Formats: sequence, structure tokens, C-alpha cells
Amino acid sequence: MHAPPPGLPQSPHFTFHELAPGVFAAIATEAGAAVSNAGIVDLGDRTLVFDTSMTPQAACDLRAAAQELTGRDPGIIINSHYHNDHIWGNQVFDARAHICCSTKTLELIATEGAGELSSARETAARRLQDARRQYEQIHDEAERRHQHMSVAYYQALVDALPDLEVRLPDITFEDRLFIHGSERGISVIPFAGAHTGSDAILYLRRERVIFMADLLFVDFHPYLAEGNVEHLLHALTEIEKLQAATLVPGHGPVGTTSDLELNMDYV
Repeated sequence: MHAPPPGLPQSPHFTFHELAPGVFAAIATEAGAAVSNAGIVDLGDRTLVFDTSMTPQAACDLRAAAQELTGRDPGIIINSHYHNDHIWGNQVFDARAHICCSTKTLELIATEGAGELSSARETAARRLQDARRQYEQIHDEAERRHQHMSVAYYQALVDALPDLEVRLPDITFEDRLFIHGSERGISVIPFAGAHTGSDAILYLRRERVIFMADLLFVDFHPYLAEGNVEHLLHALTEIEKLQAATLVPGHGPVGTTSDLELNMDYV
């Protein structure tokens, strides 16, 4: 386990990394309840959070970190796509904060996402028991580490579900969403059918930073069960044209263009 960077907020769910002045990656820890990465961006007059993790307990730390790093409560939340590990933290943010996503993502939260929540309520406790049992039977260290992540995942679900409420986005967009702050502007770019029915990235042109959510995995096998590999390759090719230097994946450590190329070659 890597030591958390000095001088930045501390959390059992994330390590925080400054990518540029006012731009921070929140990288999910293996044993925490975040499961997926997130981002914090100081726009100058407002604070933006990209994705909110899987659980309210992790999202509380994400909100507190944003307050500490930017001096204000987040006012804009971006949900990259509908999967639970990117949106179930929505409920902890101030009711006045706007939550934004693509029109298709909102539709998927209300349909596929509702089914995902129902399934989790029915099966999480049993799957936690199964994951613990399998962990105890594994002796290979690498396999134990992988299985421990499954235990942590289901434990986080079991802990979160009693108080979990899915807070829906209140702003949707079809194409690009542009937000202009007093210090910097950002664009949110959706891609159809790549990882899910709709997946959005957060692009900071001046800083050459992209928060890619699950269109990029670093040191993790990419999740290919739901999207379309041709659409995914198209999305990654278009993202490569943006010529960013720093790429924050949905899972794994902060990456570079070499990680993007590796994902493209693999797919």
C-alpha cells in the first residue's frame, strides 16, 4: 500500500493527488468503501466533483476533502455513467448542489440502476459471506489480495445499503457540457455505447488533464461486459486526439497516454 501524499486530506477510502493547481484526483484505496476514483476541481468561484464513489461513507470523505482543498462546498457534481460505484455517493452532497449527467445516463440510473440496487439489497449479505469463505480458502498471496478486494466491496455494500438513497441528477445534456468558472473552464464529453450506454469524461484543456471514469483502467482488467468494443475503441481514439498528459482512470492509479495506448492495444 502506498503512503498517502503529504499535506493532502487523509481518508481510509481515498488517497488524494494534486494534478495541477486546484485539480485533484481521489484514488480509491483497495480496502476502502469508495471502489472507484473521483475528481475535485476548483473552478475559482465554484467547486466541482466528478463521480461520487459507491457509498455514502466514502462520499462524506470526498465532500470533506473538497471543502478542505478548495475552501467551499461542492456546488456541481458530474456523474460519468450509471454504475453504482460512481453515483451512490450522490446523496451526501448539499441539496443545493447540481448533479449533472447525460440524458442517457439519467435514463439508465432510473432503469438498469434501479435493478442493480434491488439486486444488491437481495444478495449483498450472502455474497459477502461467500467472498469471506473463499478468501479463507486461498493461500496464494496474489489471489488473496484480489479476493480481499471482493470482501471489501461487499462489506461496503452491506454497510451502505440500510441508509442508501439514490439521488438522481437534476441537469442533463445531450452533447458536450461546458462549465465556465472564474479561474478555469471544463468540458464534459459523453460517448455512447463504449463502457455503458453513455460514458462521460471531464476534460481540462489548459491543464491537459482528463478524468476518464471507466473508459480507462490502469493496472486493472477493463470491464468489457456491457459496452461495445468498437464503440470503446472509437471513444479512446477520440480521447487520444485531445493530447492530455494526465489521465485519471475509473479504477487504478493516475495514468498517462501510455496507459491509454495499452488499453487500446488490448481491446
